[in-house]
Amino acid sequence: MSLTKIVVSGRVIKSPEKRFTPNTNVAVTEFAIAVESAPRQDGSKETTAVKVVTWRDLAERCSQEIKKGDLVCVDGRLQINTHTSSDGQKKRDAEIDAISVENLSSAAGSAGSVSAPAEKVPQGAAVGAAPAAEDLDMIFANDDEIPF
Repeated sequence: MSLTKIVVSGRVIKSPEKRFTPNTNVAVTEFAIAVESAPRQDGSKETTAVKVVTWRDLAERCSQEIKKGDLVCVDGRLQINTHTSSDGQKKRDAEIDAISVENLSSAAGSAGSVSAPAEKVPQGAAVGAAPAAEDLDMIFANDDEIPF
């Protein structure tokens, strides 16, 4: 098993929305950031919207301290989710299961770091929503789609 770590920075384009999981009442916050690619040879850049998911104390703090327009740096685990679109096609979306979120905006005064505290998790308890094994098989079934 491998872990995919990612660190990206970008502007918050969708304010954090906090909710609670139905069965365990765990706080979860979702927001989106705009991430720019490195400049191409012609000088153009591509902007991609990336969904960020935070859990527990980190979710509580992000819902209070992060707002639309803030420049943030997100450190976390890259997760690929699959779903079926309204036209019946299988789609894959990337999201970041955040470990820490740092507010880099000058509006925040000094840059404030929002990170998940180290916590003891009972053995066998799920920390985040990891993709099921069958989802991973489907994602990597066709190596021709991998861009490298």
